[in-house]
Amino acid sequence: MTTPDGRQPRPGSQAASPIEPTRSVPENVRLRLIAASAGRCEFRGCNKDLYVHSVTNTPGNFGETAHIVAFRPYGPRGGAIHPVEINVFENLMLLCAECHHLIDTNSWDYSVEELREHKRDHENRIFALTGLGPEYRTTVIQLRGTIGGQPVDIPASDIRDALLPRYPARLPGVLIDLTAIQREDRAFFEIARDQIRRELRPALRAELESKRVQHYSVFALAPIPVLACLGRELGDKVTADLYQRHRGQQSWKWKEEGTPVEYEFLLRCSGTDRHAVGLILSLSGKVTDGSLPPEMMGRFWLYEITLKGQDPGREFLCLRDDLVRFRRMYQEVLATIIKDHDGLKELHLFPAVPAPIAIACGQELLPKVHPNLVIYDQIKGAFRHAITINTRQDL
Repeated sequence: MTTPDGRQPRPGSQAASPIEPTRSVPENVRLRLIAASAGRCEFRGCNKDLYVHSVTNTPGNFGETAHIVAFRPYGPRGGAIHPVEINVFENLMLLCAECHHLIDTNSWDYSVEELREHKRDHENRIFALTGLGPEYRTTVIQLRGTIGGQPVDIPASDIRDALLPRYPARLPGVLIDLTAIQREDRAFFEIARDQIRRELRPALRAELESKRVQHYSVFALAPIPVLACLGRELGDKVTADLYQRHRGQQSWKWKEEGTPVEYEFLLRCSGTDRHAVGLILSLSGKVTDGSLPPEMMGRFWLYEITLKGQDPGREFLCLRDDLVRFRRMYQEVLATIIKDHDGLKELHLFPAVPAPIAIACGQELLPKVHPNLVIYDQIKGAFRHAITINTRQDL
């Protein structure tokens, strides 16, 4: 037996049907398919919007109703179900023309079971997303800087994936772009701080006054002192989740499972001046004595927060709770230092930390309670003063 075009059907894959089904899909089934797919291609990994042209953005209907089991017995995956069931919702997918052509011309590579899985996964995701209420809406705050002289960007798809089950009120959201600042001296940090303050404050004020969004999500890549400035501007005025770019998995999504990180607080060395205090954060890397300003050695009291039971490394911050535990430790350390060094005006910070912890270091500061935070930046293995925050100017 051969197919109408002369090909031999794959053995055991299909059988001729005594009934010739119709191609026409009932209107109520077609509308249900559009709703369930949200008008997007259901082929896994495509998700193309089928109601706008992908090049010109011209509105239109560019979707195709595809049969998982073909409406003709010798079509792709034909004969697997009774012909009267051909045009039911369960046997249909909404696809773009490209994906429709792919699955039909390579039918042996796309089985009925696999395509049903594509359909089920896509429609379950759409159902979950459209079921989210306004309490899951979040305003995205992005900070873009240059790292190693290279501008960084965060794809919108990465942000959406990391936020689930929350969703962005809009994208790119509040975007603070520092990549146009070409300076590399200490003035860079002051210019960056001023731009953050100038752009973030009115944006937050407008959002808070509108009362439309009660939650913020922060995605930031910039030098550590700049991230601390961002945190200080956020402060405790808003409820914000901070996100981390995980190098190993190339994702911003916090892991669901893993071994929790523990931190420990140490007195690294005593000094001769009780009003000269430094806090070392050896988390993403070990801060050595040789990297500190030589004039501090002997005079400064140096404290350290580091990882307990493991060496510092870039990939330690994987769980959302790891950041929560650092906040608690940092708050306790600040309280201890203030108590033991009464009248302290400045605390010098030497950070080797991932981005969310740098933001948290600024965010946890309380004006009129905590001392000014003098932040250092590590350049070619040596720490140099970058900027001071939590001053009167920050109020």
